[in-house]
Amino acid sequence: TTKAFHILLMTRHFNDISRLVASEIMRVPEIPKRVAIIEKWAAVADICRCFHNFNGVLQICAAFTNSSVFRLKRTWEKVCKTTKQTIDKLQALVSTDGRFRNMREALHRCDPPCIPYLGMYLTDLSFIEEGTPNFTDEGLLNFSKMRM
Repeated sequence: TTKAFHILLMTRHFNDISRLVASEIMRVPEIPKRVAIIEKWAAVADICRCFHNFNGVLQICAAFTNSSVFRLKRTWEKVCKTTKQTIDKLQALVSTDGRFRNMREALHRCDPPCIPYLGMYLTDLSFIEEGTPNFTDEGLLNFSKMRM
């Protein structure tokens, strides 16, 4: 059996959706059509934000920052200003700055239900596991770490 099967499934789903969005943009050679696809996905990401689906917002924002999509300079020049502002707002929301500070604040402010970004919690768990000793200097179990 695989350890953390559901976490691996969530990670795979995140990557699949992000790749889907990026490939939808990249598969069309015409700039006006690419612009329309970017604007559509930006609107979907904003709807995800309204529904407190922070995982969905990050999936789509990850596609926009995918190197293949990000380098489409002539396409991005044609994207309307309001869509660019929406994308900037969404990317600020899901930014990793300050250990996802903006997303944590949004999570605390929103009324349930919500879909948080699992990677944020996995990062927290990794830092706790790697950065905090299991035992104190006196050789006792570190209950502080266990509570975290």
